[in-house]
Amino acid sequence: MDKKKQMAFNLNNFLLSMSAVLDYKEFDLEGTALNHFKRVTYIALNLGAKFNLEPKMMADLCSLSLIYNLEKKELEKIPFLNTKEFLEDSLIKEIIEFSSKLDKMFNLGNNQIENRFKAIEFAKENKENFSKDLIDNFLFVSSQISFWLDLQYENEILMYIYSSLHDFTTVLDFEEILNLTTIFHKLENKNSIIIQRASKIADEFNFEHKDKQIFLIATSLQNIGKMLIPSSILNKKEKLSFEEFEIIKSYPYHTKRILGSIMGFNDILSLSIKVQERLDGSGYIYSLDGKDLSLKDRLLACLVIYNSLREDRVYRNSYNHLGAIELMKKESKFEKIDESLVEIFERIFE
Repeated sequence: MDKKKQMAFNLNNFLLSMSAVLDYKEFDLEGTALNHFKRVTYIALNLGAKFNLEPKMMADLCSLSLIYNLEKKELEKIPFLNTKEFLEDSLIKEIIEFSSKLDKMFNLGNNQIENRFKAIEFAKENKENFSKDLIDNFLFVSSQISFWLDLQYENEILMYIYSSLHDFTTVLDFEEILNLTTIFHKLENKNSIIIQRASKIADEFNFEHKDKQIFLIATSLQNIGKMLIPSSILNKKEKLSFEEFEIIKSYPYHTKRILGSIMGFNDILSLSIKVQERLDGSGYIYSLDGKDLSLKDRLLACLVIYNSLREDRVYRNSYNHLGAIELMKKESKFEKIDESLVEIFERIFE
């Protein structure tokens, strides 16, 4: 592995963390109980084990179950261990469809025993809609009390997942990882061009290849915590209440929660969670000041401000380049952000 160009990467480890993003989005938009995607994965892996799927197929089944509701064009970008034909495998599709339907219909994460029996009855009554082998295998695994109890606890689900899978850590180019993280970045704002702006900044400062790619990946993930903020607050046109603003301010913390367990992402995490810190210590979530913020920290914080001003928001229209720079200069006068960086932004983005 060329450490200047590549990173050791485990897809299931990454997607287990990112599934929280899809969980909160599903909960926010449809009211689906949290940890839905992990429960779907738990059911699917139990079924996959009964079908004696080989280890690489089990690993891919785990990956796909965690993100099954992404658009097909996005799923095709995921670096599964098997070829793209895996996405068209009829058994895999049936396992995930069955598992997701069960959890959505019967909320299997709660402790209502009657829902267990409803799920089993549903399976028995749908032998014409799903294959006999699938129904028989589900009736077998669901006959164990532990199957239902595990579904109630996220830690038990995670323990089962990790104990059921081989470690298929692979080596990916940084560019491949960026392509992957961009999928989730676009869930928050599909029209965002902040990554392109970050690339221009990195080139301006002559970042080495690895440093540039880590900066771009961090840029793609710095807003991921916003996916855990209710859309009713994010999209509110009226002035936010004090409580709502405090909730908004928690998003870098949620970014830390999501990225904190991804192997090899320490540098990416460190950059991503400091985008709301300010030189005078008035930022959040750690109230860091200038001595605690590196050049890259300051650059990414400035970029997030500039990019936000240049985009439309539900409560205001976007600023043009000069308007954004004028506001940033005011911030620099109060020692919130680095004045010298604002001057560079003024020049390279004109």
